[in-house]
Amino acid sequence: MLGNEYAQARKQYVEEVRQSFNHVQPDEYEEDAGAGAASFFKVRLLIAVCIFAAFVLCDRTGSRFYHYTTKEIIAMLEKEQFQPQLDSIREAWQSLTEERDRENGK
Repeated sequence: MLGNEYAQARKQYVEEVRQSFNHVQPDEYEEDAGAGAASFFKVRLLIAVCIFAAFVLCDRTGSRFYHYTTKEIIAMLEKEQFQPQLDSIREAWQSLTEERDRENGK
């Protein structure tokens, strides 16, 4: 009788193991791709806010940042020294969106 109970328990165990392979357990360590992009955006936004706050603080107190005054920084930004790079990025973005629209039949 003891051997019969052991065989039944063993058979039940094997069935449970077989059923466990049919159910895919979600990986706890696998991150959602969208969540990673959202966190990266939040970090970038936080950095931008901190830089802006530092700029306003330097402007209000008259402090210098790496030996530049806020007026000198504004003058550098107004020079539009990055305009050629911005134009090339805009052109690339426009061509990508036009290509996507053609593929989607719009």
